[in-house]
Amino acid sequence: MIKLRSFSLIVLFIPFVFCGQNQQTGKENGLGKLFKKIVDNIENLESKTSKTEKIAQNNEKTIVGLWKNYSKSFEYKDYDQLASYFNYPVVLSSSNQPVLADNKESLIRYYKGIREDQIQSGYKYSLMDSYEFHELSDGICVLKVVYSRFDNSYNKIYTGSGLYYYIKISGVWKLYAFDSL
Repeated sequence: MIKLRSFSLIVLFIPFVFCGQNQQTGKENGLGKLFKKIVDNIENLESKTSKTEKIAQNNEKTIVGLWKNYSKSFEYKDYDQLASYFNYPVVLSSSNQPVLADNKESLIRYYKGIREDQIQSGYKYSLMDSYEFHELSDGICVLKVVYSRFDNSYNKIYTGSGLYYYIKISGVWKLYAFDSL
């Protein structure tokens, strides 16, 4: 969109530049200088926008990768690793019953209860079906994930979705809330 605007502005101002040249001295008049300023400002805006877009794309890749690692930790019952993806306290909401985990131990108890007592019979692993990434601010984002759970025979046994809220603390992204949908 910005490139189209840039092109449109350049095309719009071309007549001013060519007609605005002082034929005798070769010096630019005020319109030529204004045109150069406009072009410089557009290039600066495009540069800043592309940097912002690259940061957002990197954040998206990072968050999706973190979610996949979190999912693997759940699959392997690696509760210590799973707990490393969180910042405390963390709000966990499934079945409309929010739970506040103040520390690593309470989070591990919560996930053990789900993974070992409440999960679908025969559960083996989960895969992300789709996701939506939303960066809410510079250091906060949410990942909406649709995922499927499979059994030992690779049969789909469940499809679910959730909102995973991440916060960037000291340069590291951590989960601070989860909401099952």
